[in-house]
Amino acid sequence: MEHAPSINWALAHRVSGWRPDDLPQLSSHELTMLVADLRVTARRAGEIAARHLGIDAVGATRIRVVDWDGWGRAVESMAGSAIAELDLPASTGVGATLTGARNGALLGVGMRAVSRRLLGQYDAFTGSDALYLVAPTIVAHERRLGFKPAHFRLWVALHEQTHALQFRLAPWLREYLAARMKVVLDDEVSTGDGLLRWARTRDLAALFTSEQAGEALKELSAAMTFLEGHADFVSDAAGRLHASSIPAMRKAFARPEGTGFLGRLSKSFDKNAQYRDGLEFCRRVQRLRTRSSLKAAFAEPANLPTAEEIADPPLWMKRVHG
Repeated sequence: MEHAPSINWALAHRVSGWRPDDLPQLSSHELTMLVADLRVTARRAGEIAARHLGIDAVGATRIRVVDWDGWGRAVESMAGSAIAELDLPASTGVGATLTGARNGALLGVGMRAVSRRLLGQYDAFTGSDALYLVAPTIVAHERRLGFKPAHFRLWVALHEQTHALQFRLAPWLREYLAARMKVVLDDEVSTGDGLLRWARTRDLAALFTSEQAGEALKELSAAMTFLEGHADFVSDAAGRLHASSIPAMRKAFARPEGTGFLGRLSKSFDKNAQYRDGLEFCRRVQRLRTRSSLKAAFAEPANLPTAEEIADPPLWMKRVHG
């Protein structure tokens, strides 16, 4: 990659916000109460998760309750920070303008789709230490699935605050993830090499990555699988004392294998597998030893489980715990 990617963010936001007729209906009073409740719940969740993990810390220092457009603005900020770290010159000219419009339109479509599913997100990359809770998506899920709002909001906040605490436990984690992202984004692979790798692996990601970038993507995917699974594991275990309906909510959020178009094409892009396999890894480690055994993964980069170890937790236990 010789230049920073061109993105027309104004167009992306217009496309993402097109016809927001699926917004949950809330009165101004209900909206005010919702925002206040989510902020208080998120603060409480940070304390609960920290106690569960046995660390003297708090969760995210900034709680941002946003609508779909607000989350889109946060995406722009986070993406801008990631692109700035690549330290690449900006593209100019008519070609860059056209590319930016194309990328903006595609990104807007993606943001619109994701925002309707995303419940929250912790920003570990811009230095803001912000936790975003996407209010309309949370309310839509509560109503559609019949969840008790107090329980569901705590459960969601516990997951996101656990992410914040993961970066407290492992100050090296941000750099570890960013370095692998940079390898993938800087990668260049010929069509022929991509086809050969795809023929060997039958993974769509192989079409677009060299051998080196493919390894970096594999490490990145394994790390994200562990982090997402660990956040689910903590939100379930720590939340049960405060929200009795968590087992039912977890069942409603079950992620069966073979679902999702991208997931069928590439293991690296299978977000459902990250949550499902990461949670199962953490559960099996607890059954094999104790839940505190998982803290070893945050001690140093070498202790993070590999993709093979996530599929076979005893391998990780033997390597890390002896």
